Amino acid sequence: MNESTPAFQEFQQLHRLILESAGEGIFGLDLKGRHTFVNPTAARLLGYTVEELQGRPSHRTWHHMKTDGSPYPEDKCPIYQAYKDGRIHHGDDELFWRKDGTSFPAEYRSAPLWNSAGSIVGAVVTFQDITDRREREKTVQGLMRKNDVILQEANEGILGLDSSGHHIFVNRAASRLLGYAPSELLGHALWHHTRSDGRRYPDNQCPIYGAYKNGLVHHGNDDLFWKKDGSSFPAECTSTPIRDEYGYLMGAVVTFRDITEHKRLEAKLSEETRIAEVSRVLGDISHDLKNLLMPVLNGASLLEEEFARLLTLLPASIAAQLGESHALCSEITEMIHRNAKRIHERVQGVADAVKGVITPPNFAPCRIDNVVNDVISTLRLYADERNVRLTVEGLTDLPTIEADERRLFNALYNLINNAIPEVPPGGSVAVRGAIEDEGSTLHLVVADTGRGMPPDVRERLFTDGAISQKAGGTGLGTKIVKDVVEAHRGTISVDSEEGLGTTCHLRLPVTQRPSVSSSK
Repeated sequence: MNESTPAFQEFQQLHRLILESAGEGIFGLDLKGRHTFVNPTAARLLGYTVEELQGRPSHRTWHHMKTDGSPYPEDKCPIYQAYKDGRIHHGDDELFWRKDGTSFPAEYRSAPLWNSAGSIVGAVVTFQDITDRREREKTVQGLMRKNDVILQEANEGILGLDSSGHHIFVNRAASRLLGYAPSELLGHALWHHTRSDGRRYPDNQCPIYGAYKNGLVHHGNDDLFWKKDGSSFPAECTSTPIRDEYGYLMGAVVTFRDITEHKRLEAKLSEETRIAEVSRVLGDISHDLKNLLMPVLNGASLLEEEFARLLTLLPASIAAQLGESHALCSEITEMIHRNAKRIHERVQGVADAVKGVITPPNFAPCRIDNVVNDVISTLRLYADERNVRLTVEGLTDLPTIEADERRLFNALYNLINNAIPEVPPGGSVAVRGAIEDEGSTLHLVVADTGRGMPPDVRERLFTDGAISQKAGGTGLGTKIVKDVVEAHRGTISVDSEEGLGTTCHLRLPVTQRPSVSSSK
């Protein structure tokens, strides 16, 4: 294209407009490091006019000092190296200096400029002020340090895996349980290489690794983990996928614990004469423990999402958003505390059962609205995650009854917790109450708008042969509900039709006879 033609001049003008409109600073340098071109953004970022920078030596003007305050020799300048070695140089750890003597961290790219004869005639430098990015990085690092303290103090082993199965985080409990230093833990082949029957455990068959491949949570309580000294221990573990802000799988978090003592206790109990009763109690409690941990896991997931959201906020809105997050985290922490206390009580029940002591119901004055509201509060996050409304109707006017509040909580928790996953998004689970039989009977109704139950499932409900419709369910939940109701001398029934939802009716006496005793 002839340089004197209108087309060339129009092209040249368009090229200049593009450079002058760019959001990044752009310099053109000759072989002596002098500015041959300066766009307005570059001049503004450095506090000069374009005219002040034209023809001026670049390095001595805005790149003369290192981050530690020492002088920056021109022959060490990576930006100048582009027109000396013909390579592109990039970095984000340099300081650029303004006219007023202040500086800012900059990310830059310096590329050699070639003429038509193939000779280097200078360099093109693009850069941007990354002060805001550095501030965000500081905030993120502070949050990560706090998060690391929490993870390190956990009693369970916690491992972070990237999408290739390599360890990116190992807490102290994991290091102690496996007998390796964190730096020694490299992958699956070290601690999960052989099954309990002696067969090798290939990586591609490992459910723990499956979390970052199929995006599903994997849980198991019959795995065998191997220590550095060659010994092994039975482990209960959960592998949860990690996703970035765009929803792409980045890896997985694995939590595990040594259940050697638990296995030993199971073996011992199997030899005891009270095996039948103890096994039933252990089954009930194990089921409750699993359900009570669900809101804990949901709360942890919500905290992770909230943490990710904070990282994407603009600096100007961080302070306000952190206040909201703090309140949310406080609410979740309170929920964790409440459920940890209940888990402790249930674990105590296991200990008592092992000793042959089955605690009878502890009947005391009880407000049913308080119990129901406590259950609703515990399951609120789980329901919200599934877009299911939990509602309460007509409970505040009900009289105080005589009941074992802890057992009653477990029964209602199981009913509502079982109902939530059966309800489609936008549906509801409602708890209603009324007094019948001239004030002697409390009638509680738990009604959902779920998919209902087929006749064969409904007929076996509240029995030892109950069938669970949930993935991974045991069917024990409804039997636990029935045991609690019977311990209160009450009755339970269910109305359900496929496609029309399920309604459970609990009828409990308002007062208990003094002679009542139960092994439930």
